[in-house]
Amino acid sequence: MPRAKVFSLFLPFLLISLALSCSNKEQHAQKHYKKGFEFHNQGSLDQAAEEYQEAIKFNPALTEAYMNLGAIYVDKKDYDKAIQQFKKVVELNHFNAKAHYNLGMVYTYKGDKDKAEEELRILRSFGSGLADNLQKKIME
Repeated sequence: MPRAKVFSLFLPFLLISLALSCSNKEQHAQKHYKKGFEFHNQGSLDQAAEEYQEAIKFNPALTEAYMNLGAIYVDKKDYDKAIQQFKKVVELNHFNAKAHYNLGMVYTYKGDKDKAEEELRILRSFGSGLADNLQKKIME
């Protein structure tokens, strides 16, 4: 049988297998995200962080997991790790106003007014109402 014919017979099975694999990964990501969210609400920050990290392993584009992981690091006052998480969200979606707001807030906690003001400028360019809240924090 010619290779082209074998490949054309095999292709539909390959595509179905790939689709199921992607679907399975997303299901695992969502499962870990939900568990992380539950732990987070219970105040079990270390367990929540582990679950969010697992969710990210299955879906590296799951911005909600990065956002919540960043929030955990803020709660723990590990601002450098929080910044990494919020920057990842911005890499995935530059127009995520909440991530820019969170970055601005973390920069104010660190005393880096210049970077906080840069995030404020970005928020203003989006027309985001979060800009006023960030400006108040910068002015304190």
